Amino acid sequence: MLALGCVIVALACGSSDPEVDGTTGATQQNGNGSGAANGKMLVVYFSRAGENWQVGYVERGNTAIMVDYIREQADVDVFEIVPEVAYPEAYSECIAYVNDVEVPQNLRPAYKNDVTNLADYETVFIGGPIWWARPPMIIRTFLEAHPELKDKRLIPFGTHGGSGVSSYTSLLKEYFPNATILEALGISGASVRDAESKTTVGNWLKRLGVDKQSTAIQSAQVRQSRSTRRYALNGQPVTSQSGIYIQDGKKYINK
Repeated sequence: MLALGCVIVALACGSSDPEVDGTTGATQQNGNGSGAANGKMLVVYFSRAGENWQVGYVERGNTAIMVDYIREQADVDVFEIVPEVAYPEAYSECIAYVNDVEVPQNLRPAYKNDVTNLADYETVFIGGPIWWARPPMIIRTFLEAHPELKDKRLIPFGTHGGSGVSSYTSLLKEYFPNATILEALGISGASVRDAESKTTVGNWLKRLGVDKQSTAIQSAQVRQSRSTRRYALNGQPVTSQSGIYIQDGKKYINK
């Protein structure tokens, strides 16, 4: 969406921008943290339906399709940022509004509802489209409303028209310079509905260690690690069913 400008200005994004996959338009961008995501996970995203560049009119926006892939392949909760005032459906009208009004006036568009339980999550995906080489201003509205994101593991993602999503990583670093930001993923809006893009998202989730298979293995390992042995109060293992002993952190007294 609004990606024509991204193509034009892509050369201005700098040599640190990632390589673009020729099939899916996928891009990866490393953050400042290493390792996998962990804990309960939330996906926060904004997506615009209507007329999208190189796609035509769609009932679900490009980034919403990418979120569908994430939701299908990882155990996540999802929150959609829905503007109080919808953007124009026509591509040209939306471009005009964003470039002539929203960005020059540095607006912070309001959105409906909000996340009230961010404290429950350790890892938060944050994403959306790229509009003229930058995230939409409504993403800033959300970030400014939630300074507690500074204590989370953040994962940028989104859809674009050729420039990648490094500006999401940069935006998160701008607001939360000390946060742990993991590998970002961008998918071309024109190809996000292709099977290859779904596979690309799945491989990204595996690298992060948050796909359902990886988290199932981690959960099984945790369950298997629980001790079923009995220990006397002096810490020595016991096999007797009588006396005082500790099992799984609880004290038992059998006569």
